[in-house]
Amino acid sequence: MILLALGCAPRTPCTPAQDAPYSDGIPYLGIHGDPGNSDVIECSTATSFEPAWMALEGLGTTQPNTFSPDGTVVYATTSNPVAEGCRLHALDAVSGEVLWCRTEAPTVVNSAVEVDAEGRLYFTADGSLTSLSPDGETLWTFDFPDEEGAPWGLHFTPDGHVATVTSGGVVHLVDRHSGEGLASLSIPETWGYVPPASLVLDVDLSSLIPAEVLGDIEAVWGPTESSTAQEGFSTFMGAGAFCDNTLGIDGDGRLYVIGGGPDEEHGALVQVLVEGMPDAPTLRPGWSTVTNGGSATTPSIRGHRLVIGDGTTSKTLLDSEGVESHIKVVDIAACDANEDLDADPGSCAVVYQDRMQRQPMPGAPAIDDEGIVYFYEMGLDFDAEPEDRDVVALGPEGIVWEVALDEDLDWTSVITVTDEHLIGTASRIEPSGESLFAVNFPAHTEDFLLILDRSDGSLVWSHPVPDDSAATVTVGPDGALYVGVLGLISILSVDDRPELGLMRFDPR
Repeated sequence: MILLALGCAPRTPCTPAQDAPYSDGIPYLGIHGDPGNSDVIECSTATSFEPAWMALEGLGTTQPNTFSPDGTVVYATTSNPVAEGCRLHALDAVSGEVLWCRTEAPTVVNSAVEVDAEGRLYFTADGSLTSLSPDGETLWTFDFPDEEGAPWGLHFTPDGHVATVTSGGVVHLVDRHSGEGLASLSIPETWGYVPPASLVLDVDLSSLIPAEVLGDIEAVWGPTESSTAQEGFSTFMGAGAFCDNTLGIDGDGRLYVIGGGPDEEHGALVQVLVEGMPDAPTLRPGWSTVTNGGSATTPSIRGHRLVIGDGTTSKTLLDSEGVESHIKVVDIAACDANEDLDADPGSCAVVYQDRMQRQPMPGAPAIDDEGIVYFYEMGLDFDAEPEDRDVVALGPEGIVWEVALDEDLDWTSVITVTDEHLIGTASRIEPSGESLFAVNFPAHTEDFLLILDRSDGSLVWSHPVPDDSAATVTVGPDGALYVGVLGLISILSVDDRPELGLMRFDPR
């Protein structure tokens, strides 16, 4: 751990009300902030911060950190190139000191740790869902059938169950206390949907990737075979598995999954209804919405509105200009009542949308109570013009505002929305001239933590960070910001070596 600064900066508490089984007063609950994946934190945040510490150096975080019920412990999942190295960590929130850690399967990096009000921890890795005691001891493990693939993260339902979906598209409810499977539903079997087209190339990708980039990949994740690299690229582009996103849960406990669709060229958002008694739930299909291609965005839900981004397929890697993608919003209540624009009760129509101007979105958009969607534009070609829009606010009546960041910055992380601000990371990218299909490898990046004004997108504050971040910046109950430094663009950079880690910034 590197201690960057100490002091007695005034705190800006952030303790919003939360429903059970989550702990009341904890602002950031799991992947995308809450069970609905809205990325909205109902708190005022400071207008400037100072670095407090950097921990877990050399370990990459693809999902946001979470907190113990009293906010004193930070939980994070990471990469680790050492086979038996730690990938799940508990840190002291004030000092950044590692309190304990566990060796878990490398895929644990795809899951944030969710914590219930009793302090028990829950996460997914490989083909299992695991619960731990607050001190890191295993309470139970639920194993999924091999044919279903690996689970992708989790959320708690209003009934207190654990909900997850596997890469094969099977939705599960699991008892939070015992680890007993309560109900499951296969989306492919129920709807007849199929996975998106995968990236199938008769070529050794490792021979096409710059040696420096390949070295960074192995330094972060360990030795990588060509087939593994190809699978990783395909998964990153939203293809190769039926589902590769965490499900969303609305306020009534209904589940939403985005994944495969009626054919390989289309995906779909599906609604899964939870019925029966809380201790004996059943799952049955609701409506669905067909999308263009796959998606690398979770369904984001706030109130009766849900937003997704589509068009993220392996074609994006091969021909970015030939892919059409949109940010799409549906009205859950209207579709439930079959009062939407689609007369078919089994289908849900889009109520407003906006076409992406660069490439499909690689991270989920945020949505607030007014139905305003906050999303960012970032293409893997890394050749945007300075005037191209970077961050957009889209409402029911159309574009509310859109901004091009100053100094040729590109927004690079999922957006965290607070009462006054949008928070995330951005990078200034210098191209290298080397490429793989539609991916132009950067030569060098300069990376920053940014705060924008929520009302108009204007810059409020910025501070350098070692690498870019793909995960959401989280807000702690004392108002501190936590930045998971993945360094995805730094990993792809020819001249940069990723530093990786987890940083805390204190309000000042």
